[in-house]
Amino acid sequence: MCRWFDACLKAMEMKKYSVLLCAALLLAACTSGLPKPARIPQMQNNSAWFQVEQRDAAGNIIQTSLLAVEQSGEEVRFVQTNPLGAPVARQVLSKKGWHNDGFVMPNAASRRLFGAMLPLFSDNDAAVYPQLQRQATTGGECYKQRAKTLWCTVTTDRGWLIDFPGQTQWSLFPIQE
Repeated sequence: MCRWFDACLKAMEMKKYSVLLCAALLLAACTSGLPKPARIPQMQNNSAWFQVEQRDAAGNIIQTSLLAVEQSGEEVRFVQTNPLGAPVARQVLSKKGWHNDGFVMPNAASRRLFGAMLPLFSDNDAAVYPQLQRQATTGGECYKQRAKTLWCTVTTDRGWLIDFPGQTQWSLFPIQE
């Protein structure tokens, strides 16, 4: 009887540690996203439209979409739709940070894109993410945190390229109203 009781106690102790480990991993996953912007940039116009192409690491087009960016007060709203108009991502950035807008499933890749676009809207791009190191490149710059490159932007004759190393590359083409 004592051996059985000791075995039950050991199993409960292991369960407690596995729950703590899972909780720690969950917290680490929640904090591993893009850094929070220090300030919300003021767009020159209150809205902007973009044709967006997402490419994989090999350069193949994964999806083409339309992106509307709208500023109202202290918030910037991003609505990305597929060519048929169905929402791909809807996010709002406020002083409290990012949050979903509506019932569209969270889209981490699009949220990374929206975060990387913020310095493009600012007249002082360093003020958006002052906690990041910026390194000038040919035609653009890279944003780094603790020596890890988060993303690089390059200005092209048609718009911008935003590259997330080892992940995807996005082409942004402004649409004139």
